Amino acid sequence: MRTDSTRVSDAALSEVRDFIGKQYGPDYLPEKAVHYRSKKGAQDAHEAIRPTEIGRTPDSLASFLNKDELRLYRLIWQRSVASQMTPAIFDQTTIDIQAGRFVFRATGSVQKFDGFLKVYQEGRDEKTEEDEEAERTLPGWKKARRLN
Repeated sequence: MRTDSTRVSDAALSEVRDFIGKQYGPDYLPEKAVHYRSKKGAQDAHEAIRPTEIGRTPDSLASFLNKDELRLYRLIWQRSVASQMTPAIFDQTTIDIQAGRFVFRATGSVQKFDGFLKVYQEGRDEKTEEDEEAERTLPGWKKARRLN
């Protein structure tokens, strides 16, 4: 059975929302369940792929699954939980640097609230936290600072 549906049963939504509230707290739980629209042409005849019981965390099943099964289950579990959490909040900064007739732009963002990122970050396996921090952090800056 193949599906690219985003539809999740009301029972599953209730279960994951209860889990988020208990495990991560009320700040991570939106007021209402998050519902996603299906893409045009999506095979929406079935429910989305999700864990049968959200309380079966990847860590609780690690001893029963081989390495590849665990990686797949962790991905499905994390995305299922993260899809029902509040969004992350970032402060974005943009600096325009005038150098003669050229303008250079530096942008960076600072995470203020992790939201769903507490559970799932795409591409996390490839980067360390230090790499991510270095990418989005701008050095201290003052207006009209002279560049060397």
